[in-house]
Amino acid sequence: MTIDLSYHLAIAPSPRATERDLWALAAGVAFAAVLLSPVRHYFNGKDKNEEDSFPLSTYPMFSDDRKDRTRIPHVAGFTAGGERIVPHYSHFGAGGLNQVRKQITRMVRQGRAVEVAQRYADALAEQQRRSAGQGKSPAALRRRKEAGIVRVEIVRSRYFFDTYFAGNTTPQMETVHARADVGGTATAVSETRHDDAQDAQGPPTGPMARSELGNIPPRPLGTGNTAGDYVTENTIQNASVAASQSAPRNTSPITQPAPEQEASQ
Repeated sequence: MTIDLSYHLAIAPSPRATERDLWALAAGVAFAAVLLSPVRHYFNGKDKNEEDSFPLSTYPMFSDDRKDRTRIPHVAGFTAGGERIVPHYSHFGAGGLNQVRKQITRMVRQGRAVEVAQRYADALAEQQRRSAGQGKSPAALRRRKEAGIVRVEIVRSRYFFDTYFAGNTTPQMETVHARADVGGTATAVSETRHDDAQDAQGPPTGPMARSELGNIPPRPLGTGNTAGDYVTENTIQNASVAASQSAPRNTSPITQPAPEQEASQ
């Protein structure tokens, strides 16, 4: 006896794509193409950082070769005893930390550090004329801490990440662009100071030490192996390879000096 199951197992045919389905598919493909369009800057010779924008981004935060250090223009406050305190960004303006940070960075690069120092000095003086209060809110605690600031400086500081996150928040080097006493007049300055306790080439736990190359770059590299030449161990290796490839090769046979020349030496 044969049982025909074809009727029960029949699979319904898929519905045909409608015009609406085709438009949705085309929109999805177009959206994906636009989203991936910044990838072309990785291959056309352009700087992906220069071409980075919003909402279309080249995502340099995920593809850049990060250094072991950073330089940050910022505002530093100092008490009469020399304690270093970072004053709140709201003394410069509203808009949030990142917006104020970008404005300060731009003004320092434009040579307007004196204006930044004057604004902070005036704002701190006005705050200190008012009572700091006895509350326990973050704002009240900050005002009491900032009450001891007697001087502000606009600086550009260099920090090593390994050193900073290990607990030493003192910059290895910083340049002072402007200075103002709280309630006084800001003046432009040009000073550089160093933390002698920190190695200018990076901490012992940094990438140079981890790569077993040591903290001192091998020659040849840049101009005299200055601190500005050092970036990461990849920089050292690439510079060494480039130097070896560009060095002229002497294919002539090695000749021994004449005996009389040896004797004269």
